[in-house]
Amino acid sequence: MNDCNLMKMICISKFLCQKFKEAVQGVRDSKYAFDRLSETADDDTLVKWKAEAAAVQYDRLDNPSAMDIYEVQLTKALTRKQQELHLLNHQARRLAGEIHRSAATWLASGITLEETQVALLIDVKKLGK
Repeated sequence: MNDCNLMKMICISKFLCQKFKEAVQGVRDSKYAFDRLSETADDDTLVKWKAEAAAVQYDRLDNPSAMDIYEVQLTKALTRKQQELHLLNHQARRLAGEIHRSAATWLASGITLEETQVALLIDVKKLGK
């Protein structure tokens, strides 16, 4: 049992050195990304971010949920069907009763035709085998 603990103590220095090197590289990568982000951001935005970060660092021990500002905040894009519906509804409201095909309708019809062509091609290949 003592031999295992001795081996752990001997090998831990190599392990810690490797982890330290990885951490240093991670800091370099993060600094590069942060600098790139800071270059492209507006000055007012940078001031706002620094104020928010300072407030969160002050409040993080009492209120851990304050750290949520560091979470990625992305909005999901519309699916293809949702986008088609949005275009169709928008075009229908704009035309207000005129009966002709809008660009969105033509686009939706074209996509449907392409899907049908692909399905037909798959069926023909299955029958050919």
